[in-house]
Amino acid sequence: MNSAYAKGVSQSRKDSNKWLRKVAKGIKGNVLSIGSGDDLDGTNTHYRDYFTQAKSYTTSEFIGTWDVDEIIDVCDMKNVADGKYDCVFVSGVLEHVPELWKAVNEIKRIIKKGGTLLLGVPFRQHLHGKPYDYWRFTRYTLEYLFSDFTIEEIKEIDTSVERFPSAYWFKGLKI
Repeated sequence: MNSAYAKGVSQSRKDSNKWLRKVAKGIKGNVLSIGSGDDLDGTNTHYRDYFTQAKSYTTSEFIGTWDVDEIIDVCDMKNVADGKYDCVFVSGVLEHVPELWKAVNEIKRIIKKGGTLLLGVPFRQHLHGKPYDYWRFTRYTLEYLFSDFTIEEIKEIDTSVERFPSAYWFKGLKI
């Protein structure tokens, strides 16, 4: 990581990246990154570089203003086959989706049985992407939404404010 670049990086971002690097390095098979944007992790490194054992890494976005592999709507991924991906990686997306249930169902649909979901969601975060900032999530929301997954970990990020983490990372396996 470029140390000059990293000076402006929040502790939350550093903690998120550390956790994601740890869990992503063991992911094998085909990975879909939903809401990839430029695929940068905030420290001038690409997320794709975290997935060192992946067979493939496909970037995607909702609109065509980014240089990504696929243009998809997380609420209607009709062009993605059921169970196509071994891992779906979603970070900073679900809070911007007005039809949350549709997005969650589509994400579940495209993950293979036994496949991994890596999901990052905000809890204590400023409004961003206005006016398309709809949701904040608790660990209980994640447990509820993904009760049909084996939950391997729900990681609280930046617990400097007691009982008020900045974000959560979820790692679960599709049952």
